[in-house]
Amino acid sequence: MPWKTLRRTRLVLPALALALVATACGPGGGGASGGDTITLGLPVQATTLAPVYLADDLNLWKQHGLTVKPVTFKGDAELAKAVLSGDVDVAVGSLTGPLTAEEAGQDVKVIYGGFDMTAFAWYAVPEIHTVAQGKGKNWGVTTIGSSTDLLTRFAAAKAGLDPEKDIKVVQGGASAARLAAMKAGQLQANIFTEPQTVYAQKEGYNKILDLADLVDSYPMHVTWGKPGFVNDNPDRAKKFVDTLSQAMKMTKDQPGDAVKSIAKNLKISTGDAQASLAEWIDQLYPDGRMPSAKAMDDFWQMGLQGKVFAKRLPDSQWLDTRFLPKTS
Repeated sequence: MPWKTLRRTRLVLPALALALVATACGPGGGGASGGDTITLGLPVQATTLAPVYLADDLNLWKQHGLTVKPVTFKGDAELAKAVLSGDVDVAVGSLTGPLTAEEAGQDVKVIYGGFDMTAFAWYAVPEIHTVAQGKGKNWGVTTIGSSTDLLTRFAAAKAGLDPEKDIKVVQGGASAARLAAMKAGQLQANIFTEPQTVYAQKEGYNKILDLADLVDSYPMHVTWGKPGFVNDNPDRAKKFVDTLSQAMKMTKDQPGDAVKSIAKNLKISTGDAQASLAEWIDQLYPDGRMPSAKAMDDFWQMGLQGKVFAKRLPDSQWLDTRFLPKTS
């Protein structure tokens, strides 16, 4: 199925440049950890990462012979820098991370998908009722070059706006921080997932667009790393994928445990955790599949219209399917 690459934006280049220097100066492709230990990078705290939290809370990693050390960053740009420098072995983050790295000349590999969620929605201050009415306003995203950036630029282009000129995209971090910035008057529109969508509605903000109105599937998170780690440690990579697949299946089969894990790790109410899980649980795929060819065509169109993509890369350049669970 077709996959694509993302064009670097100006604000992403410094982070990637630092990563390239760190990669050149750092050790070889052995990764950040030795033995059966894996340093796992996450972009931000998010309810959609429930299977990762569940694997940690139930110590599923140990059952598969692994010691996993999770580290949470302030967005995909920081996460990508850590992977490329070798400080992180494996990342579970947006597809924009590895594709932006590929465009910057780095060799990376996506080894697992499965998080094919349309869990994003845009909210705006009361005087804004449509995306088009957000012209000239400040729009919050996690980091420049992230999935939230790509989607926001696409939404603006879809509404007839020029995402380079008609809106100001502001890097604001995780959803909670951006909601606070919105309440402080620093942002007029924002892209959120649960539970911030609920909180935004309670604050009187208008829901102006839902990602599900644009596409039926989206690569919310993928698992990726440098080939130096993946190729030198195939057993560890396979164990990691198998554990994540098991955790994803348990999330679907035992939603009560997943709700508790979300609430604990994000420090939110059980009700909010349950509402979030219900929104996207049917879009979890333990077999690690990527979205359909049509969905990925839509993903390509998003990057193109949002002026994030430069060109389309062949799957073989960045996608490694050898660790995916066997399906009957």
